[in-house]
Amino acid sequence: MSGIAAIFDRDFAPIDRAEIDRMLAAIAHRGPDGSNSWARGPVALGHAAFRTTPESLHEVQPLFDEPSGICLTLDGRIDNRDELGDALRANGARLTADSDAEMVLRAYQLWGEDCAIRLIGDFALVIWDERNRIIFAARDAIGVRPLYYHCDSRRFVAGSEPREIVEGARLAREPNEGWIAEYLNGGLITRDETPLRGVMALPPAHCMT
Repeated sequence: MSGIAAIFDRDFAPIDRAEIDRMLAAIAHRGPDGSNSWARGPVALGHAAFRTTPESLHEVQPLFDEPSGICLTLDGRIDNRDELGDALRANGARLTADSDAEMVLRAYQLWGEDCAIRLIGDFALVIWDERNRIIFAARDAIGVRPLYYHCDSRRFVAGSEPREIVEGARLAREPNEGWIAEYLNGGLITRDETPLRGVMALPPAHCMT
């Protein structure tokens, strides 16, 4: 699996690109094919690449579309490529690279947050919509690809592993005693918490803005 990272400053203060690079360093093992970051204004996105499909061989992420102001980082594989491509082209979308990342970005352009229900496959993604000032995250129906996050009054941080969130949100490594108690009691009731205090998990088949 690849890895993704995202930071959004809720006061719209500029993000130092070095911050997202530190998050990527925390998941370097997920990016044997290299990592890349993108930062503009209050947002920084990152991607650690592990190329496992022919379509991903020449893919560069994060993928930014200047005309629309949309930037995407995706850990995933889209399985309904033919169906999705036909629907995109029928609605006037132009696919140049024909990569999974480009298809997802164009799907968001056309259908906004509803794009996630049109995606079949394993995926976790974060999209920055610059024009509408929206940060959007989604996870596949089964939950094969993980997505963790932290959100407070100052910033939203998301990534593929809890250690990234600790780094990006500058959290103390404190145990979540409630989660641990549930686990030791024979089962987890709280689906969106993790063993680390302040680190949340986006459940499968969920999205958030």
